[in-house]
Amino acid sequence: MINEFTVLNENNEKLFVETYTPSTIKSTIIFCHGITGCRKGRTMDDDYFQKLAIKLMEENYKVILFDFSGHGNSDGNDYEVTLSKSTMELASVIEQEIEDKDNINFLAFSYGATVLSNYLSKNNIIPKKIVLYSPCLYPLESCFLNNNFLFGKDIVKAYNDGSLKDNGFAIVGAKNFQFSAKMIAECQDFTPNYLVKFSDRILCLSGTYDIILDTKYNADFCQKNNIENIYLSASHSLFEEIEKAFDYTIDFFNKK
Repeated sequence: MINEFTVLNENNEKLFVETYTPSTIKSTIIFCHGITGCRKGRTMDDDYFQKLAIKLMEENYKVILFDFSGHGNSDGNDYEVTLSKSTMELASVIEQEIEDKDNINFLAFSYGATVLSNYLSKNNIIPKKIVLYSPCLYPLESCFLNNNFLFGKDIVKAYNDGSLKDNGFAIVGAKNFQFSAKMIAECQDFTPNYLVKFSDRILCLSGTYDIILDTKYNADFCQKNNIENIYLSASHSLFEEIEKAFDYTIDFFNKK
């Protein structure tokens, strides 16, 4: 059964939520999408994460997809998106939709992994399994302020010429997204180290030709902490090998 509804964040903005509920629930999986993306995928024209949700529902998982504010069908402005705001929105969806927090799994893509790690560090939850797609574990170094990668170029330019400070945001041309200066400030204090606590419960999938973030930061983190990290012949979205990514995901969630 698929349901659509809204949940309010702390600013009384409506967050669009989809739930995929089987007749018998084995466990719940909640998905955190990437910045500039949505619950469906890279854009609202995609549907591949919805297809994955259906596959997981057929495996008796309840799946929760939602759009952060400033994304997809949710209310809010892109230039108001910050790590703290997204983290509180994830908390709001979990509080409303998940009763058994001891039987919860997470799937996170890119910036969604930053939000998830931040959320877990502030809440006493022990996930059963975590799958990370192209995780943005070092958001400033690997992506937001990395001039060698597509997403960071416009932000670094605005950072250097002062327009980021003057306007309060930088326009990321590739996505026409107004990226908040406050996001940069909040990510200064972010660290993924809390994830080490769950290292034996994490699968990381990365693309060999990711031009959005520098994957060596993820590779180093995973190697140092014995986290399984699989590279696919794909871009940041993993779209070119998305079915293979789905197979790895389903197998991992089903693994005892």
